[in-house]
Amino acid sequence: MGGRAALRTPPALRPGDLVAVAAPASAFDRAAFRRGAELIAARGYRVAYREDIFARAGTFAGDDERRAAELNGWIRDPEVKAILCARGGWGTARIADRLDYRALARRPKAIAGFSDLTTLLLAVTQRAGIAAFHGPMVASAGKSVDGLRDLARLLSLLSGAAAPLAHRGLRALRPGRVRAPLTGGNLSLLASAAGTLLQPDLRGRILFVEEVNEPFYRPDRAVRQLLLAGVFRGVAGVVLGRFSGMKPSEQRAVPQLFLEALGSRRVPVVAGLAAGHGTPNRALPFGVPATLDAGAGTLVFDPCVAGSPGRHGK
Repeated sequence: MGGRAALRTPPALRPGDLVAVAAPASAFDRAAFRRGAELIAARGYRVAYREDIFARAGTFAGDDERRAAELNGWIRDPEVKAILCARGGWGTARIADRLDYRALARRPKAIAGFSDLTTLLLAVTQRAGIAAFHGPMVASAGKSVDGLRDLARLLSLLSGAAAPLAHRGLRALRPGRVRAPLTGGNLSLLASAAGTLLQPDLRGRILFVEEVNEPFYRPDRAVRQLLLAGVFRGVAGVVLGRFSGMKPSEQRAVPQLFLEALGSRRVPVVAGLAAGHGTPNRALPFGVPATLDAGAGTLVFDPCVAGSPGRHGK
């Protein structure tokens, strides 16, 4: 079973390239943000962010107009080679319809984030046709040594250097092997996109999904919503990440929700990918072909940036 064609990949980061940081969602801690920005600079890149990135409007990093203008500014800036995000939380869906996807399609650049940024990743891959990256964010990473290490790995991935593009030790829940592009993100955000222009299109795609701090009935409801919306039709495989912040018995029950939703579909299903909320938070390229082998417990990606020297292992 094969997947649809891969999306276009952004150019690999080179030393001295300009990396912009945007805050499309919630406000964040300044000290943690600065630690994350300093790490980017220490890796040999120039770092840019607007001074009003520290604005607050309720829980948001400024009002919708500010956040949309900031992100569009970096998308349209030809000097910017990658856009990282400060923090998730909530707010990206409020500006997703204001973003200039045509400009991004004309001049691809790497965009990365996770959690609430699932909305942005869906928009970038589905409306701009550009591969995007599910991975750590600047202020969130700046809160811990582990977070900074994850951010450094993301930058290595975006540069095309040796990076963890092969994930091993996954636990098989349903056998099979498939080669297809990966997509997905946070389960709550995927469910909230159902019925909208950003409804996940899983035809010929491997679905990655993770969640944090939700009682069991909410993942149950979210999976059911995706099922009733027809999202699982044509899915090529499923990779489950962490479902942290739940009772151990509830965590053990989560995989069954997806097996029920898949019914008799003979697609590989695995669990145990260390990506998303928690550490380590391994960066995942969305829209890039990967080979999922449930029997071997592996997920191996093709090169995910233009100019990458080739496939790498962990």
